[in-house]
Amino acid sequence: MQQLMTGLKSAYLLSSAILAGCITLSLITPGFAGERIRWTPDAERGSIGSTLSGGRRGQEAVSCNASEDTARLSLIVPGDRSRLLTTVTNPTLTWHVATVVPVSMTFHFSDPTLANPIYTQNLEIAKTSTISITLPKETLTTGKKYRWTVLLSCPDEPQTEISARSFVERVDRESLDINNLSSLEQASVYANQGIWYDAIAALLEARSQGVTNAETMVQTLLEQGQSQAEVNLSTVVHL
Repeated sequence: MQQLMTGLKSAYLLSSAILAGCITLSLITPGFAGERIRWTPDAERGSIGSTLSGGRRGQEAVSCNASEDTARLSLIVPGDRSRLLTTVTNPTLTWHVATVVPVSMTFHFSDPTLANPIYTQNLEIAKTSTISITLPKETLTTGKKYRWTVLLSCPDEPQTEISARSFVERVDRESLDINNLSSLEQASVYANQGIWYDAIAALLEARSQGVTNAETMVQTLLEQGQSQAEVNLSTVVHL
């Protein structure tokens, strides 16, 4: 009888250990991290009511023609045109181009108070891609708003350009302790603190590390930010 009781007790302890292990594993899966990411804008910083697009649509997403079957340009920014923050001097700025033919683009980064851009980059892509560009170090100073613009030459009308522009402001967040966090965890912290550009950059880094649901998390942030931008991370071009 005592042997039977001992066996039952051992079986109970083993099943409890297995159950605890399953619970632990479920809490650390990438899918759980993706569900938890939450965009929480900073109500007091980064609001700019002039995140504008040019061309044929006045949105953060703009197309070369009404049918959208040639080229579509989408900035990876919140649709409410606010909370456009970073904590670094050289943020990564991201946009997406859907195209069926090669297209040429020009990127400008500017101080709105100056006549000439601070930084310019020309590029061409052959297919639908997400493009990210990391600015040179020490480009941004704290508390100042900067403008970035992407111009795209329409493939079916070479003399026609569409453009989209947004803004970025650097803020101090010295209290954020992210040094020992994974890229996904960093993205979650940044999003919760209303630091849009750093959250997106962290998700792109996670994607480069093989995290399969990074694209879903980017789309989640765009939806929470009420953006009409489209994203597809199957091809990412980093400049």
